[in-house]
Parts: sequence; C-alpha cells; structure tokens
Amino acid sequence: MKNTLSSLKPIQKLINGIGKDVKKYFGKDKGCIVGLEDDGVIYGKGLYEWLKKGKNNLTFTIMDDNGHGLEEEKVKGRKVLLIDNDIITGKGYKRAIETMRLKKEKLNIKDIKFAVLCDRTGLADFSVEGYSAYAPWSLERLDGIDLKIIQALAEDGRESFVEIAKKTGLSPVGVKNRVERLVEDGVLKIQGLLRMDKVYAVSANIEIEADCKTINRLIEKFERSPLVYHLVKVSGRYNLTVGIVTPNLESIGNFIAKEIRSEPEVKHIEVHVGELPNIPKAWNPPLA
Repeated sequence: MKNTLSSLKPIQKLINGIGKDVKKYFGKDKGCIVGLEDDGVIYGKGLYEWLKKGKNNLTFTIMDDNGHGLEEEKVKGRKVLLIDNDIITGKGYKRAIETMRLKKEKLNIKDIKFAVLCDRTGLADFSVEGYSAYAPWSLERLDGIDLKIIQALAEDGRESFVEIAKKTGLSPVGVKNRVERLVEDGVLKIQGLLRMDKVYAVSANIEIEADCKTINRLIEKFERSPLVYHLVKVSGRYNLTVGIVTPNLESIGNFIAKEIRSEPEVKHIEVHVGELPNIPKAWNPPLA
C-alpha cells in the first residue's frame, strides 16, 4: 500500500501542497487523520503514511460524512484532520464537520480541521487548489476528478476502473460510483464512436442562407445523415452551418446537389472543402 500510494501523482500533489501546514497543525500533539469515504480514504492514507515517517503519535481511521465507520478510540484526546479529495457544494463538508463537533466533548478532541486537494468553496482549512470561476464546465455538476475519469474513458472506453483509479487517486469503487452518478445525472454517456479517419477522407463546411421553415426542414433532414457531424444555427447572412465528412470529393458534390440545392427556397450557399477535422476525430453518426 505504501509503495502504491507514494507513486500516485494526486497524493504527491496533496503532500507537496499542504504537507508543511499539516505538520505545523499537529505539532507535537497527538493527532488523527480521518479519511472520508470513498475518495478521501486514499488521500488520507497517503498523507498519514507520509506524516508517520517523522511523527509516531499519529493514528488513522475512516468514516462517511455522517460518522459511520469511525473508530472513536483513535480520535480520543487528539487533534483531528478530516480529509477528502474535494469540496464541491459544501454539503458533505458541513455534515462531516458537524458530526465530529458533536463528538468533540465526549471524546476530548483537541481541535478539528479539514483538508482537501481541491476546494471550490473556500471552506477547507488546508487545500492545494481551487477552481476558476471561468472554468468551461459546470462547477455544480463536475469537478477535476470527474473530468479525469471522463478523459480516461474518452481515450479508451474499455479501460478498467482499476486502471482509472491509478490515474485519479481514487479506489476502483470510488471510480465506479462516480461513473454511475455521472451516467445517472445525464452528464456522461458511454457509447461506441466511429473513427473518422478509418471511414472518411475529406470534409466540407457548408454555409446556407434560407428562410426559417427551410432551415428547420434541412435540420430535420441533416440530423438523419451519416455524413453530417456538425450542425448549428448561426446569425449573419448565412443562418445554418453544416459540417460533413465524406470518402471523396465527388460525395461532397452529390450531398450538395441532392440534399441542399434540391430545396428551391435555399437562397445562397458557400462551401469550404478541407481535410478531416482535428476535433472531433470520432463521432456517433446515425447509421440506421
């Protein structure tokens, strides 16, 4: 376990970011690190093993946000450090802190602090990083660990939870729980994608000017086309942009003639032919 944890980059990042401050917090006092299930257990254990090298009066235990699983003997008469991988909305933080505070007098706990790798709320006593207000994803629905999991699955949808756990610092169960939550929330969709470079050779960006009814009719038709990978209404002279990929230049001409010029209400079109798109490199065309 020690060798495994010490090799994980997220654990190293946590230690480098808050290690000195945590040492100062415990000082010469007896201390206990409490890893919050699921993800915080790995971070807590990694920090505990690192601190144990120079501090013998330290214990480690785990619990969930409501205190279930806590070994109370290990926190008696000690300074406590609750640890998790992140604080997203603050709900879990508040439950865990309140749970420990209710036990403070009974267990003669000296002090209670909270540490995380990423704190997007500013609640933690110790944290390595926060989140930019200009992050290109919804901070209420995704965090940095979620994005790493999604990236791993995007690169290889068959990658095991065990392998993803090594990259993220979570347990395989923690990865599984997050994936299930992301799928249930509709944020993540796991599916097979078609590799463009294996099927197509060229692409074209087509700008179309037409009245609203014609645009809506074209959109309905293009949504069923296995060549169209990009489709969006735009403002300006042209009010619809269509991105297509085809096996050859002739297919581009056929698409324009049959699918666009056949609509008499189309006023103008402009076509830009190019290589296959850099992004995306794969997508899910309607094949049926």
